[in-house]
Amino acid sequence: MVLSRDHRLSGTMVFDHLYRARARFHGNNLVLRVGSPKLHYLKPGLMGSRNRAAVQHNSAAACQGDLRFAVVVSKKVSKRAVVRNRLRRLLHQAFIRNVPHLRPGHWLLLSLKPGAAQRSEDQLLQEWSDVLQRSGLRCGHEQHPPAALIPAEPHVQV
Repeated sequence: MVLSRDHRLSGTMVFDHLYRARARFHGNNLVLRVGSPKLHYLKPGLMGSRNRAAVQHNSAAACQGDLRFAVVVSKKVSKRAVVRNRLRRLLHQAFIRNVPHLRPGHWLLLSLKPGAAQRSEDQLLQEWSDVLQRSGLRCGHEQHPPAALIPAEPHVQV
């Protein structure tokens, strides 16, 4: 199953933005990076007419509901493209099932670590669920945004 354009992330600028993001949640076989939406980084074909108009008018309101996702499966995970694509499809489906339960206003980049191809689908899906739980992105589990996305208070020494 392919992600809809409303939920898809692609492009060098988008990935660079997410790789620099502070919010990282590690599992044994995957890493979830969470970043704030920056619509001007998106390719115009992925924006949609509503978001394109919002970017032209510098509207921050369009970013509030933007929830997008990408999966990175490198050749270190598996040399075979068939295996990498199967893992990507599996995690896309898991994301699509979780969309109604996730907080909008975040971009998610999920990277698989070497060795993930040797895990069963159930183990990977359980780990995906655990990482989402720890990130605080599920609506019903935690009532505040992920700690890594909250601006840090300056330290005052007394």
